[in-house]
Amino acid sequence: MGAWGVAIFSDDLAADIRTEFRERIGEGLSPSEATKQLREEYESSLKDPEEMPVFWIALAVTQWKLGRLETRVKKMALKVIDDGSDLARWSDAKSRAKREAVLAKTRAELLSDPPPAKQVTRTIKESNDWQIGEMIGFQLRSGKWTTLRVIGHHHDRGGRFAVCELLDWVGAAFPSPNQMAMLPIKQENTPNGVSQFLFQEPRKKKDLAKVVRLGISTKPKQKPGGYAAFVWPYVDNQLKDVFGID
Repeated sequence: MGAWGVAIFSDDLAADIRTEFRERIGEGLSPSEATKQLREEYESSLKDPEEMPVFWIALAVTQWKLGRLETRVKKMALKVIDDGSDLARWSDAKSRAKREAVLAKTRAELLSDPPPAKQVTRTIKESNDWQIGEMIGFQLRSGKWTTLRVIGHHHDRGGRFAVCELLDWVGAAFPSPNQMAMLPIKQENTPNGVSQFLFQEPRKKKDLAKVVRLGISTKPKQKPGGYAAFVWPYVDNQLKDVFGID
């Protein structure tokens, strides 16, 4: 767990709890169902004397702001505020005093009437289905094409993303499968430079036209590891900045 400030959500664990509760509500779970899942997922944190207060306070504040504060969650949050257990990790007097002020404000908020229940939209997650070895055409800003090869996948809370390597080729017409198989990998022109990257599929219509599945598969030159992340709307700039192609 890492805290970078005294605010309720200036903390990795608290921020994760907020995100995951919202996602579950967006998926249609009731507050009690979402809380049950979070308690199971963060069982180890609930057994940790420093992380347990963070869990309950973050969950209570998130529920309050969404108009879905559960009585049991509210009681647990007030308990760890009132018994001082949340302050145990704040050793220096200045930070401790600031955190106390934050907790006092939070306590008053939790005791006040929450806002009406807010609609939470479902989080759209990536679900890339490109196959390892599959060749992907990408149209550069110049109008010419380059090619990416899928070498693996990255999974996180945002979904499933392709990890690709860039072939050292730019042209108007795609090479044959045999020619593609022989092409070297394009690498950033620095020592230990980037040679692979997480590639986020575009969602806008104008960007979708720039990405083409070629129906060709060739053997990857490398396995995933140490990759950068290329995400929209910055993919064109990243290809230019990292690999020098435009």
